[in-house]
Amino acid sequence: MKKFLLITLCLATLSACSCRQKPEQVAQAFLESFFAADYQQARVYATAEITDIIDKTQSILDSLSQEEHQEVISYLSAIKVTVQAPERIKGDTIRLGYRVDFSRLPQPGESVIALRREGRNWKVYALE
Repeated sequence: MKKFLLITLCLATLSACSCRQKPEQVAQAFLESFFAADYQQARVYATAEITDIIDKTQSILDSLSQEEHQEVISYLSAIKVTVQAPERIKGDTIRLGYRVDFSRLPQPGESVIALRREGRNWKVYALE
């Protein structure tokens, strides 16, 4: 009986630890990976709809000379992304505003990222 209770308690703890990430955490992780040119990691947070954009971006980066590639990576490393947390989550899709601060530009850029719930996880499906 004690073993059964211990196993049940362990399983409950493990399932509690597998909580899904909040949509703003997924958006932040995706954007940081994308802007750091870590496209493999960005795919973890993406739906099939957005992988085409990831593939095209990676293709462009791969087509550059080594010097150009390093220059782009250096430029991208200076980018800071901030995702706005939603006031309330309603439904299986959400649009979040985000801000991109480029240290080399006077004004930050602002845009929207769209996520949808797939099973227990949020995934990025559009950049607007």
